[in-house]
Amino acid sequence: MSLFDDVIVNAAAAVDTVGKLATDVVDRSRVRVSSAELKNKINKQFEMLGRYVYDTNLAGTTDNAVVGEYVREITVLINELKSLQDSLTADTGKIVCPRCCTKNATDSLFCRKCGASLDFANSYTTDKSAQVTLEKDVTVEAAPADESADEE
Repeated sequence: MSLFDDVIVNAAAAVDTVGKLATDVVDRSRVRVSSAELKNKINKQFEMLGRYVYDTNLAGTTDNAVVGEYVREITVLINELKSLQDSLTADTGKIVCPRCCTKNATDSLFCRKCGASLDFANSYTTDKSAQVTLEKDVTVEAAPADESADEE
């Protein structure tokens, strides 16, 4: 092989390597964007659930079936988030901080650079199991009516 052939082969290998790395970066970025969107949906569902429980407790008309539906929707989103985060960890072999993008060891609970929690999906639940189950019964008792309003 001539020197020119060696240069061509090395350049082709370099382009292939850079292309693979760029694809990996784009894939990880898509997962991060999807994770951020899921976190946003989860937060909105929590807000809607809280608003519903508050409003219906004030009125004394809480419907446990509606509360249970909100809980199921949130649980599905949390499980999706956990799956996305697990796939990102499996692909990189490290946990990537959602705040500063620093790579951390897979057993880390907090980012070594900025201190952000790395327990993504479980930060939304008190259940620290791998997947949150959908079979939990939800009971909400109505708050007692405000009797001081009747006296005035």
